[in-house]
Amino acid sequence: MRRFFALTLFAWISGGLAPVALAATPDPPHISSGAAVLIDATSGEVLYSRSAYVRRSPASTTKLLTALVAVREGRLDQVFEVSKESAGVPGSSAHLRAGDRYTLRELLEGMLLRSGNDAAHAVATAVGQDVPGFAARMNRTALAIGARQTHFVNPHGLTAAHHYTSARDLGRIAQVALRQPEVGRIVASQELTLTPEGGRGRPIRNTNALLGSYVGADGAKTGTTNAAGKCLVASARREDVHLIAVVLKGGDRYGDATRLLDWGFRRDSGTLVLEPGRVLGRLPDGRPLVLAGRLAGTVLDGQPLRLKIRRRPGQLADGGVAGVALLLRGLEPVAVAPLLTTRRPPPWWLGPVRRLLPGNVDPGSLHSL
Repeated sequence: MRRFFALTLFAWISGGLAPVALAATPDPPHISSGAAVLIDATSGEVLYSRSAYVRRSPASTTKLLTALVAVREGRLDQVFEVSKESAGVPGSSAHLRAGDRYTLRELLEGMLLRSGNDAAHAVATAVGQDVPGFAARMNRTALAIGARQTHFVNPHGLTAAHHYTSARDLGRIAQVALRQPEVGRIVASQELTLTPEGGRGRPIRNTNALLGSYVGADGAKTGTTNAAGKCLVASARREDVHLIAVVLKGGDRYGDATRLLDWGFRRDSGTLVLEPGRVLGRLPDGRPLVLAGRLAGTVLDGQPLRLKIRRRPGQLADGGVAGVALLLRGLEPVAVAPLLTTRRPPPWWLGPVRRLLPGNVDPGSLHSL
């Protein structure tokens, strides 16, 4: 599927195809939630936004960031003993008992499936030794992945001063967390068995009602408190399209998420992704223009993406910024990344190819597509 879009993009660059007829854009859905966002999880592009950058209390959707930090920094098979403090955390519970021993993987299952606040506290103390230290790790991770409106003070999402995020940030956190295979496996499971070391297993069910009821649903996390209202981060995949819907302070979180996902799947035809290191053109002296960042965009309503390169004028030093590459949908830029020069010599076949191609085609584009 992506190769098809890459070829479509090249055709736009070379002028080899006429523009296709565009489908009518469906009207955005009506939703009741106070804040919402719909994201293409492959490109990261925001397809729908409603108060998406306003700070909100996230309730248990906090646990997606807890899980991301834990799988990055902890050892999943290491066994930890549940403390009395962890077992006594109020609210939603995985019914852990003080003194029981679980692997970090099992604690994550109790946290993400059953939404156990006790399990979240146990995860935090297992990986970060104490809650304040783990919260600091959460905030560093949020900043590093671009969730800049997020600040957490606990791993479970119980209401607290200075514990907040936004719908847009939650979408980004989910996008990164779901790339972790263990997180993806857990949130997509409808039921698992939680077994303490030397004890009897007991089944736990996922709190996400979209699993098994919405085609393609594969996660990610529910959350409910008086301050946050009913919240949901919903992930779904169909063919090559992966969407993430976030609804906060909702009266009908499942209905809102379903309407957003349905609308997104009607519009989204897939994504085009160009990874760093691709050669997207050449300078007159033959030096390549190398993409220095990820360039990704979503193909919406049948409208192909166009690649545009803007080069800096004048002499350019090796390794310097030579310009920018933009992905455009119509006249709207949807992604931008810098271009660098290198000393890498041109390939042996570049001269013959240049002579065969029309003068308005940059043969460097053949490297990338």
